[in-house]
Amino acid sequence: MINLIVDLNIQGKSVLVIGAGVEGTRKVKALLGQGCKSITVVSNRFNRSLLNLARDGSIKLVKRSIKDPSILDEFEKPFLVMAATNDKALNRGIVERAKSMGILAYAADDPAISDFIHPAVINIHDTLFIAISTRGSSPAMARMLRIKAERVLKRLIREEDIEMIRLADYARSIAMKHISDIHARKDYIYSVIRDREIVDMLKGKRLEEARARALALLSSYGGSVR
Repeated sequence: MINLIVDLNIQGKSVLVIGAGVEGTRKVKALLGQGCKSITVVSNRFNRSLLNLARDGSIKLVKRSIKDPSILDEFEKPFLVMAATNDKALNRGIVERAKSMGILAYAADDPAISDFIHPAVINIHDTLFIAISTRGSSPAMARMLRIKAERVLKRLIREEDIEMIRLADYARSIAMKHISDIHARKDYIYSVIRDREIVDMLKGKRLEEARARALALLSSYGGSVR
């Protein structure tokens, strides 16, 4: 099975998670911080972790006995359905019904029928995200390799690298406003990333100076900020 690896934008979208066991809880925690409009979890019982998340308003819990895929009919159409019950046949049925309703669907135990695969993700300072995927062959191995890779990457990726990502995002935002030519914008952003003065400023944690230097470079590419 060949899959296109993408970064799914679910900001402002509604997500329905069916099942609240280990996999369901893992999926809910992965959704937190993604800017979802709502995260609704359906199950006949909930663990303490999910109860605490519901208590602080992060998610909504709906207590239901999940007998068949028709449970989807009880809810307003979400953007995404994640089936995470302990019944593989039920998960498959939920995914198939969701697809028939035009809803993006995922089964925690069956990547072959899912619209996408949920990889193991390394999160570095909520700025750099690195996905490890076995294309559904072994999610367990993907998680184990994530742990190994995370130890190495957190040693290799320095604090100034993370600050450079943030500065490049800032540079991109001002370039979009002040440089009309797309090629000049690209050249400008690369000039910021490669600028030795900026690199040294970030190493020395002189973040405001680095921003000022990025602004100063703008004029060389036909842009200016007044």
